[in-house]
Amino acid sequence: MRVLQMIFSRNFRGAERHVADLANGQAGRHDLLLLLRADHEEDGASIMRALDPAVPVRLVRPSLLGWDSWRAARAFRPDVVHSHGGRAGKVAGAWLRRWPRLATMHLDYRPAWYRRQDALVAPTGWQAEDARAKGFTGSIHRLDLWVKPALPLTPGQVAALRAELGAGPGTALLGAVGALIPVKGFDTLVQAFRRLPGDHLRLALVGQGPQRAELESLAQGDPRIRFAGFRDDAASLYQAFDLFAFPSREEPFGLVALEALDAGLPVVATDTKGARATLGPGGLVPPGDVDALTSALAARLSQSLTKHRPDLSRWSMERHLVGLDEVYQGLRRSD
Repeated sequence: MRVLQMIFSRNFRGAERHVADLANGQAGRHDLLLLLRADHEEDGASIMRALDPAVPVRLVRPSLLGWDSWRAARAFRPDVVHSHGGRAGKVAGAWLRRWPRLATMHLDYRPAWYRRQDALVAPTGWQAEDARAKGFTGSIHRLDLWVKPALPLTPGQVAALRAELGAGPGTALLGAVGALIPVKGFDTLVQAFRRLPGDHLRLALVGQGPQRAELESLAQGDPRIRFAGFRDDAASLYQAFDLFAFPSREEPFGLVALEALDAGLPVVATDTKGARATLGPGGLVPPGDVDALTSALAARLSQSLTKHRPDLSRWSMERHLVGLDEVYQGLRRSD
């Protein structure tokens, strides 16, 4: 099947990681083309670095997203157009109506993005309910996202990563991964961590973003806090952590929580829709509440930090790819 994937964002965060993994997985099972905007790279982070060389990519001009996308689709002749995010969703709905159109929801349902799609993929139940409640009349398909099991590191590699993050023997390393933007709640995390006593504690924030200077100001004077910046090896860093924090104010899904579970880490999380979807409703703390997060971290750090990997078979990429193939076939038959 000929599949045209589209994402027109200018960063490399959760949705972009999803599209990179998806394109890599589909490259061997479909005739694939991925459309990206030419200026997709931001702060040195680029989806291209996560793509397999087997994934064909075409760059479109930011000022001519619709026109260039239509020309690419006309030449490629897709059986289905699969868009991700607001810009791509709007372009597909306005310019590519000749072909069956599907969009994956990475946030909530927004009519301007999705109303002209023939079908939606909802990674969580709340997103499916949101789309239907807000009037979407096409088909909605509930497909869980996935976590890619990380390759196990040797003890020496783990020790080296811990040392790089300022954690030696006898220290407890708390980690957090994500874009440094207000919605991720890292300001709450930094303030909560600073209230925890103990020279044996360390906090590593992995990610880049416009809030970094503000967070560094909040962390000033506490040498236990380390800013690691954007890392291509972020998936491996979980194995260096002892505890994971997921402090978002809002989160539609939360892949980082699954990656932490894959590394066997205990997780302290705020009560967001994404945390409920991936971790369940128990033990979550109110978003933005420094006191509550401080108490939750202190309580978890007082317990054993032994690692245990739960059963994550539900979050299988192969299951998602098979489910998508069925959705594609249905769209193709109904065209």
